[in-house]
Amino acid sequence: MHATLCDLIMDLVQNAVEANATVIELTLAQTEDRFGFVIQDNGIGMDRETQAKATDPFYSDGQKHAHRRVGLGLPFLLQTADAVSGRAAILSEKGKGTRIEFSADAQHVDLPPVGDVPASMAMMLSQPFQGELRMIRRTESDSYWLSRGELTDTLGDLNDTENLKLIKHYIELQEENLNKAGTSYEQTDTG
Repeated sequence: MHATLCDLIMDLVQNAVEANATVIELTLAQTEDRFGFVIQDNGIGMDRETQAKATDPFYSDGQKHAHRRVGLGLPFLLQTADAVSGRAAILSEKGKGTRIEFSADAQHVDLPPVGDVPASMAMMLSQPFQGELRMIRRTESDSYWLSRGELTDTLGDLNDTENLKLIKHYIELQEENLNKAGTSYEQTDTG
């Protein structure tokens, strides 16, 4: 299992990038009682047979990761959902993309910590791929969103150290605003 939920999310977003998605949308929703996310992409998608294989930790198509024979993102998603009596769904259609959904009781004792949302989002936004990544962060009382395309138009190279610092700082401020707006559930530490 991943150390944090952000680690799991980053792994799944990376899968979308490697599936040649040109648009990826991540929605991260958190309340005092529930934690969930949805990752939607327009990548190559999977047929039913490939979906079944993709949930096996000892299967890899050998194309995305020629140097390894395992793929753990989707199996860890399902394992995490099972461990916390949560829900995970993988909806995919060949040639049309994939939608991954996860939801769990935020207070479940076995739910991994959320992790460092600002650092994780900044890292995902700076991935070198030719596409759009939209992130929506929601709580019971407020929300914010980020667009890789808009950030690139405004800042330029998202891998520039100063730009990464600005993005991370901006996300930290947005997270503070969410907490001030009434979110009492704060599980963003990594320990």
